[in-house]
Amino acid sequence: MDMRILLGTLVLLALTSGATMASELEMAEVNGEALYFERIAAPPNARLEVVLYDVSRAGAPAIRLGEMIVENAGQPPYAFRIQYSPSQIDPRHTYSVAARLYDGDRLLFVTDQVHQVITRGFPSTATLRMRRVESTPAHPLGELPATFTGTLPCASCPGIDYHLNLLDDGVYFLRQAYQDREGGPFDDIGRYLLSSDGDQLTFYGGREAPLRLAILAPDTLRLLDRDGGHIESELNYNLSRQPELQPLEPRLLLGGMYRYMAGAGRFRECLTGLDMPVATEADNRALEEAYLAVREQPGEEMRASLEGRIAQRMPMEGPGPVLTFVPERFIGVSPELKCPPAIQLADFKNTYWRASLLDTEAVQRAQNQPEPNLVFHEDGRLAGSDGCNRIIGSYEEERGTLAFSGLATTRKACPEGMQQASRFLQALEEVSQYQIIGHHMEMRDESGKLRLRFEAVALY
Repeated sequence: MDMRILLGTLVLLALTSGATMASELEMAEVNGEALYFERIAAPPNARLEVVLYDVSRAGAPAIRLGEMIVENAGQPPYAFRIQYSPSQIDPRHTYSVAARLYDGDRLLFVTDQVHQVITRGFPSTATLRMRRVESTPAHPLGELPATFTGTLPCASCPGIDYHLNLLDDGVYFLRQAYQDREGGPFDDIGRYLLSSDGDQLTFYGGREAPLRLAILAPDTLRLLDRDGGHIESELNYNLSRQPELQPLEPRLLLGGMYRYMAGAGRFRECLTGLDMPVATEADNRALEEAYLAVREQPGEEMRASLEGRIAQRMPMEGPGPVLTFVPERFIGVSPELKCPPAIQLADFKNTYWRASLLDTEAVQRAQNQPEPNLVFHEDGRLAGSDGCNRIIGSYEEERGTLAFSGLATTRKACPEGMQQASRFLQALEEVSQYQIIGHHMEMRDESGKLRLRFEAVALY
């Protein structure tokens, strides 16, 4: 071989080897361990998957930066190491690691919270706690928490980017960003309720009217109109489930019950019921001083109003991260105020149901006459009023179906509302299904047409 060719080849090999070594030297890693606390042995051929994600972009899927897959992983705890290139890291972005344990194609355990790493003050080491996946999901959406994202139509902009996090305790975080508009994004938090038939989610937060979404599949939600009807359109109104939970730190005006004891503050937010430690930063000092100036007993709760955000922070001790309240601007304390009762799904039986809608018209209530209402007793008896006369009868209900029998009324003539009373009874005889959505109940006929809507007024 020509000596010059040989020397060139050796130089090229040296350069390539040096570049490879330099590249390896520039690599960084995230490490730690994944484990679960259930006293269940993993199958010997269990497969562990740990993934490093960039989860910064709201409304977009998480980006995989690296992963580690271990076949025949054995028993927990499982050590993991994931290499990544520092050139891929943007200090403004958010990164997390997530773990899953499989038996073949069947998911056994999965991390159920966001484990942030690398940036925003989080270390490159994490302990990932996994939770057992039930063979039969207790929720129509399957395992929670979960993130749903999508871009939905907007009347005056190109679209609205939705980022919805559903936590497994009935709490939601929602961010809406209007494309090509100044200001925002707009955050909302609160509680969501599953309808009695498992087909809808209703979100009760800071907005005037509840947001309603239909569950088309465990991985797809669809926006409904304010009355819970499907939006007839060729436009996309769907939100899609993301492979992993994507963190969201809502920032908004918050009200809740604050307490301070042993040098630490806690904040129980009213809309969600989340009880969180308070970060000792921003306007925390003003909050503490205002509380201490008016409290009567150590550790007593007091209503406080603030602008702030809910962030993932490492706790002083114990595993983390945990949801933490960051008080960015203190507004005031109100010792005389309390949080309202938490929203909950009304019970079908032993609830006073006040009629609010009859077909497409609001129910009218005449003075000095009973309001149209129904009460379903435990023993199958029906009682109530059509707005003029008393109603008695029997009912049968099962899994959202409803049938009445033996309906009868008194025969009193009323000065007002006789026509409405007659239509009310006719609608009752024609309904065949019902659905409870929060504290409302809707009754529909066999065609699916909405005939009656009720409001739960008092629980027995």
